Amino acid sequence: MQMQLSKIPSVVGSLNLPSSVEVGTQIVPEEGAVILVEALADEGKNKLLEYASGRIGSLMEGDIIPAVLGKRRALREYSGDIPAQVAVGDILYFLCESGVVGEIRGINEQWGVPMQVRVLGSIVSPSGQQLNIKDFAIARQQQLPASAPIIGVVGTCMNIGKTTAICKLIKHFKSQGLKVAGVKLSGVASTQDLDKIKDAGAAPVYGFMDGGLPSTCGDATEVVEVAMGILQEANLSQPDLIIAEFGDGILGEYNVDSLIKCKEIQQHVCGFIVGAGDLVSAWGAKEIMAQYGVQVTMITGPAVNNDTGVLFVEKNVGVPAESNQYTMQKTIRLLEEKLHIAQSKLAQTVAVAL
Repeated sequence: MQMQLSKIPSVVGSLNLPSSVEVGTQIVPEEGAVILVEALADEGKNKLLEYASGRIGSLMEGDIIPAVLGKRRALREYSGDIPAQVAVGDILYFLCESGVVGEIRGINEQWGVPMQVRVLGSIVSPSGQQLNIKDFAIARQQQLPASAPIIGVVGTCMNIGKTTAICKLIKHFKSQGLKVAGVKLSGVASTQDLDKIKDAGAAPVYGFMDGGLPSTCGDATEVVEVAMGILQEANLSQPDLIIAEFGDGILGEYNVDSLIKCKEIQQHVCGFIVGAGDLVSAWGAKEIMAQYGVQVTMITGPAVNNDTGVLFVEKNVGVPAESNQYTMQKTIRLLEEKLHIAQSKLAQTVAVAL
């Protein structure tokens, strides 16, 4: 049966769906599965919709859209799971404006009440197979033997200034004539941060969505392999460096810890910038990152947006600190030193190999 789409959200952007899709009645409830849903009442609900183009619009009652089954574990927004069973007529929740849907686990009412959607069926291929975004993804990798130097940017929670810092770093290194690639390795599906990274001048830019994940709340091994696949893909353009955003926080259910602890990735990281919300989290970030086997290069974010925080962190936490509200010259100097060392080591490795 063919059905017409009203709108196409970003989570299925890589599928290049036509305006009319083939719909099946059998639904396999697995991560990444593409289903067709109808939006229910929008009055008084959070109805944000991120289009495949990246534009933020609205999901309206009666809209017929493709959606993807996935998990979410946001502390400030919504939490949800993939149901054990999904059938035509079931009611699910819009977990993220990018088009991720599932059953609800928790609601932060300050973010608004999520919209409900009715399941109309699975979206299938011409051969009748249920579509899954994993089937259109960059190949996963189990190793990352070679890479341009990576600058990692992590945070103690979501919305802590990671992308702001990343964009400033990209602009600086681009101005120095370096080719900068950008990746986002964790979080829940969205193009907003990736678009900002592109606007800052990074190219190419990839996210875990390109690796076929609606979020990184699932299997840790898969998340790490997807990350290595994305990094390998970014390296094909032979960048001088890669700036990697680790979405969400150091602690939590988005597998950020597994990514940071991964030795295959860790060996290529020349510096870690941490966005911290307060002084306690700045101290905690240093301690936890040390447990993961890495040193923090710089603390930024709201904790150090003025001299009081900067001086406290540098004296009591023992890590350089700088606000990301300005040009971040201290951070840039430190990273340039580390990048020079990393590039020298990389050149020596290449020379030995030859």
